[in-house]
Amino acid sequence: QIIIGFNLICDQFDDDADDLLEYFEKICIETDRKKPKFDHRLWNIHDRVVATVPRPNNTVEGWHNAFADRVEISHPTIVKLGEKIRREQSKCQVDMTKILQSHDIKTKKACYRKLDEHITRLANSFDPTQLDQFLKNMAANITLWVFCFL
Repeated sequence: QIIIGFNLICDQFDDDADDLLEYFEKICIETDRKKPKFDHRLWNIHDRVVATVPRPNNTVEGWHNAFADRVEISHPTIVKLGEKIRREQSKCQVDMTKILQSHDIKTKKACYRKLDEHITRLANSFDPTQLDQFLKNMAANITLWVFCFL
């Protein structure tokens, strides 16, 4: 499905995107001549979405942004950074205790939770015979996600 989907997506671009598409094909898509630099099992997250496991970068980026907000300054002294790290560790321990006691903790903004629900629903209803419609629906959700930032 990956090669078929890639070809469907390529058809949506004009000639200005050829370099980008060729790069993506070389790095991620298997061709008749050779294997991609990164196997699709490394970057394809369909199974993670269906299992409702966080997508790798999203969780890390979310934590990083939240921690950067808590630090509040770009270049803290080592003492200030150490204190912020101690507080972060304490917060993580409190969250882990809550999780172990079956408490719900809100780790995402509402718009991200809603987007995750939509993407999970789409992934669970994936039909290989309707790949074109699946890609359009996924693109629409990504567009909605972009509007969360505006």
